[in-house]
Amino acid sequence: MRRGWPLAYPGMRVGLLGGTFDPAHAGHRHVAEQALKRLALDRVWWVATPQNPLKPAARPLDQRLESARRVARGRRHVVSGIETGLGTRYTIETVRALHAFYPGVRFVLLLGEDNLDTFARWRAWPALVEEIPIALFARPDARAGLRISKPFQRFASARMAQRDAALLACVSAPAWCFIAAPLSPHSSTALRATRRGLEPLRPG
Repeated sequence: MRRGWPLAYPGMRVGLLGGTFDPAHAGHRHVAEQALKRLALDRVWWVATPQNPLKPAARPLDQRLESARRVARGRRHVVSGIETGLGTRYTIETVRALHAFYPGVRFVLLLGEDNLDTFARWRAWPALVEEIPIALFARPDARAGLRISKPFQRFASARMAQRDAALLACVSAPAWCFIAAPLSPHSSTALRATRRGLEPLRPG
């Protein structure tokens, strides 16, 4: 581990909650809290991306990190811009680098169900599914839905039952689990719209 990077030790269970966090909101915290509880994690790292390749340009990273810190309260929530230090741009690159720098740490990728809209466009997504266990959390604004998500249909045999979610961090990829946790209606899109004086988008 390098100076300024999050601390983690072999055997620890760490959830990776990646995002632009422009701004961070209660929905992000809801997923993080559910992940800590349902997956029996030791920490959730809020990994603020320098720039999401599939989204418009975001505010400066330091502003978005501060936004995440205001929402991610508690010692088990760790806000980090580690992708800048790693020099990675895509999730598959970040995950591989973290596995190299943190041997023995049991990482789990945390995704909101809304990510299914674009997951098939992620760089090397099949390799990503085979690299790290994935937890998918229900979101009220999801558009794709599990039943029509081709990437996860392809890995249907790797799906774990929700009742076994606490074991997800301990198994080898490919492995994924859908968590039908209580829903949170918050989204960064709605908050940005409100900030601009526009009517926020509504789920559904």
